[in-house]
Amino acid sequence: MTDPKPKLVIVYGTGTNNTRAVAEGILEGAQDEGVDTVLLNVADIPKEEIIAELSRADGIAIGSPTYNRKPIPAIVTLAEMLKDIDMAGKVCATFGAYGHSGEAPKTLKRVLKPCNMEQMEVLRILGKPSGSTLDECREYGAEIARNMLEKGGEK
Repeated sequence: MTDPKPKLVIVYGTGTNNTRAVAEGILEGAQDEGVDTVLLNVADIPKEEIIAELSRADGIAIGSPTYNRKPIPAIVTLAEMLKDIDMAGKVCATFGAYGHSGEAPKTLKRVLKPCNMEQMEVLRILGKPSGSTLDECREYGAEIARNMLEKGGEK
């Protein structure tokens, strides 16, 4: 019997669908590397269900647009909820699209630091990804997946 594939859960919030497009690019890149993926919009599912998915994942990617120089409130609330769950050792990525300042992914990374996950560099995309910036999203997803697969080999 083969080992189950590692699972990446990608959660995002969006205002103009730009962050959703980033999340979809990440999803494609991760799938191309062979990990199982789940894509969740924080506005569509109760936070408790999202937390349950994240707790069962090997890797998580959390994204938010930058709104008033911060992540959107629903994503901040979700990130704060993760502090009460054992997330230690999971691969963690933060990302977002922005129009002006782009602080949300860095802020999320700071908020998630107490969770003791293996944090990656953030991905920040100006506007809606297309062409080379969409390729950047896919490569980020592939990098998350490779980190998860490497970590799986350490078990």
